[in-house]
Amino acid sequence: MPEFETLINPPQEVFEEIITLSGESDNWSVQLGDYEYRTKVYDQYWLFVTVEKESNDVVSSITLARWDAEDGPLYSIGLYYCAPRYRGHGHARPLFKRVMDIIGDNNAFLAGNYKMTEKYAMDYGFDKTPNHWHMCSTIKCADVRIPDTVSENYETKKWSDVNCIRLTEYDRSICDRERRKIMTSWMVMRNTFGRVVFDKYSGKIVGYGVFRIVTRNKLSPAPFYADNLEAAEVLLKDILNMIPQWQSYASFSLMYAECNQDALRLLEHFAKDKDSISTCRLYRSQFTKKFIATPSEKVYAPVECAHQFV
Repeated sequence: MPEFETLINPPQEVFEEIITLSGESDNWSVQLGDYEYRTKVYDQYWLFVTVEKESNDVVSSITLARWDAEDGPLYSIGLYYCAPRYRGHGHARPLFKRVMDIIGDNNAFLAGNYKMTEKYAMDYGFDKTPNHWHMCSTIKCADVRIPDTVSENYETKKWSDVNCIRLTEYDRSICDRERRKIMTSWMVMRNTFGRVVFDKYSGKIVGYGVFRIVTRNKLSPAPFYADNLEAAEVLLKDILNMIPQWQSYASFSLMYAECNQDALRLLEHFAKDKDSISTCRLYRSQFTKKFIATPSEKVYAPVECAHQFV
């Protein structure tokens, strides 16, 4: 019988092996620098990995982040994964129990895959949820056609050219937890392109977006916020135009609450035809103690599914 052991915050190469496996089996994509980033921006961060002792093969994984604020810590769970050859044998469940023991009576969040939502609610208490699902709409970069004209009422600037206090104030209108450190560190990572969109006449910030180059040769909007569809179109056009050879990447996806149909309309405006876009139900935001509401109509994509709820 094979023997197993659990590693806590193992070296970078173990994280990269998980990313390779999960990319091949589940099409997950990240930046390889995300592991180091999370250890620096969160108040505490754990990566648990079960490996087979003899072969040192990755069996399962889970991550846990603690994010402190005035109203107490918020824990978040991500990268809950089991390699295909080990599935069906209960190898991942002990890791989930381990992070739940750390969370204790504190509030916690996860993005529950639609197949697992009920299990997370019934077995682990993640039963505070919105009424809607999050959808995922994907388009191949080869099928993107940047429109010749977009609204002239809005303009964008590189995020680094925008007053940090003003940008933080806008971010607080999206997320009621202070995350200046989290977002600033996110936007200075390699292969990351961010812009802020303004009302040209009032000078008011009406959104901001970040595109990242991630594994599997994909682009990832993370996050993408806009107060209205016109502003979103200007923002998307300007971000794409700042990415060198953006057409050479495989695809990108928007992940949005199903009540925000402007997200799908945005992609349709940039697609060669509507059939170029594929849409599926993806996840539901789930909390244990207190549901944290967000302005879903402004959110076209969250920062990430693992450790940010918006």
